[in-house]
Amino acid sequence: MNVEREIAKFLDKHLYSQKIFTQSNRTDDIDSQLHGSDIIISIPTKGLNNVIVDEKAQTQYINKPLPTFSLELSFIASDGKIIEGWLTDKEKVTEYYLFQWIHKSDSDWNIKSEDIKKIEYALVSRGSILDYLASHGYSVEELKKKDAEIRAKNQKGQHDKSEGKDFWFFHSTNLAESPINIVLRKKVLLELATISGIIEV
Repeated sequence: MNVEREIAKFLDKHLYSQKIFTQSNRTDDIDSQLHGSDIIISIPTKGLNNVIVDEKAQTQYINKPLPTFSLELSFIASDGKIIEGWLTDKEKVTEYYLFQWIHKSDSDWNIKSEDIKKIEYALVSRGSILDYLASHGYSVEELKKKDAEIRAKNQKGQHDKSEGKDFWFFHSTNLAESPINIVLRKKVLLELATISGIIEV
């Protein structure tokens, strides 16, 4: 949470302060965040008014950002129940994701907003991601079927990855939550983005 707050400070100062944003209201309460809302923004020039955004950053890969992003399909809770991931969960109110790739002044994983030197970002609608996957044979229903199939196999690593393919699945059986993600190439997210760019300070 502390890392997320520091990144949020940077974004508030260097991204949401730009003229194209006519509104940027943080939803800092725990309930909003659990339902996939970090901030509500408006960009009238892009037809966005009061849209709910979930900010997603590659905090595990600072200074060595991956050319992909992992989108959560499911994970196992502490009580052993399988929980639907944020990409397909209808309980999430998220309309857009702000994907971020981060560079900072040192290699210390503990982030302070003033240490961030560069963030590449892509604001992508949830609907456009789901439409893209559906156009490649993975509707929400098919994603859930695939998720169940991978979990039943319980094999760590990549699933359905092939040369030239822009997305695949990954099961992290080594982690306590045993998450299953769909991994999407960065170039696809940039193509789907409503706005994207690089902030350097």
